[in-house]
Amino acid sequence: MTKLLPSALEDRRRDVRVVDSLAAKGYPGYVNGVQRMGTVNEVYGWTKVHAHINVSPDEGYALTDKRSPHALYELMLMSAGTAHLPGLHDHSPEFAAALGVVAARFAEHCRDYELSPVVSWSYDPNTLDRESIQGEKRFHAHFVGRTQKERAEVAARATRAGRLSTLRSRRIVEEASVLGALVSADVVDRDALRVLQPVPALSTPTATATAQFLLPQGWEGLANPNFHADVVYIHRKLRAMYDEIMRACVTGESGVWQRPAVREFEPEDIDVPLRAATRAALAHYLRALRPEVLDGGPLARSRATHLYPLADLAYAVTITEQEGQVYLHLRVNVFSDLGGAGISIIDGVIVKTKKGVGDMRVDEIAARSAFQADYLRRLHLHPTAARALFPRL
Repeated sequence: MTKLLPSALEDRRRDVRVVDSLAAKGYPGYVNGVQRMGTVNEVYGWTKVHAHINVSPDEGYALTDKRSPHALYELMLMSAGTAHLPGLHDHSPEFAAALGVVAARFAEHCRDYELSPVVSWSYDPNTLDRESIQGEKRFHAHFVGRTQKERAEVAARATRAGRLSTLRSRRIVEEASVLGALVSADVVDRDALRVLQPVPALSTPTATATAQFLLPQGWEGLANPNFHADVVYIHRKLRAMYDEIMRACVTGESGVWQRPAVREFEPEDIDVPLRAATRAALAHYLRALRPEVLDGGPLARSRATHLYPLADLAYAVTITEQEGQVYLHLRVNVFSDLGGAGISIIDGVIVKTKKGVGDMRVDEIAARSAFQADYLRRLHLHPTAARALFPRL
């Protein structure tokens, strides 16, 4: 198989520490599958709704119990307005402020339970012909508390991505995520950001696998109104970068089991301000792609899922703690369909979650319910509750 990255970058990718996989139990009798939630009624039909907050006539969010758990201790915030909005950037600043308060209070709640908080979401609204990193196209953020036992298991089982098979390592740390970290470092102006501080690309293993940003204010930074502005700015930069690459380097359209073909191009024709090394790596990557193989129709799952690109710009966001600091990790996706809670970053290790490994016991279901109920009480009683429960006030 042709390497998609130059050797030096591929060596860095293979050196990233990963765990494949961390097991998550499911509800007894639940059969996992992608459930489309195009209406608010379907949100209620496929999840247990703890709270439903209206932000405006067509925008709102629901705090729900996810029916296909990624962890024992978790909660999900789902966009639950009449408008179908897939990205955080598509939502209002009031929605984002409510999300920030919910997340900050969740992190506080996790500390009381001696859990490590992880908040994550995905953006992939246009992949419809197979699994995607955003199976449900409404914006939804996962709030997961990782136990000390899980952290110890991750530390004991962590291995280099290069020790896994090509397909499995790509499943967790794909080549596009490394390239995305390099491109993001070139196109995102740190002086334009107000809350997030970019970590230099390749400076850490996690900054190799993701575009990594420090939150100096910790979890409270998510409730800062400028956090939403930073997310919108980064999305616009990624959108412009992706569109320019498509303009300069490919021909054709995405469709069902069809992707644009890479055509002859000159790297200098890509009108994005990239460093020479990034431009060369991008050209190497694009020339090694073979999306035309999809033209024959649906393939075996392992090939269709892991070897060929998604339909458009796609990325996953994970916010987590590492060495006493809080970081946002943005992982550009092209091959991997894993996003949101499908991938966690635990103490600097990239961790794939495997759902439905056994059933939760009665006592575990009770502990999960108590954790969620206690969190909702905390949220209602906290001084910042009004910003989450009455976003327009």
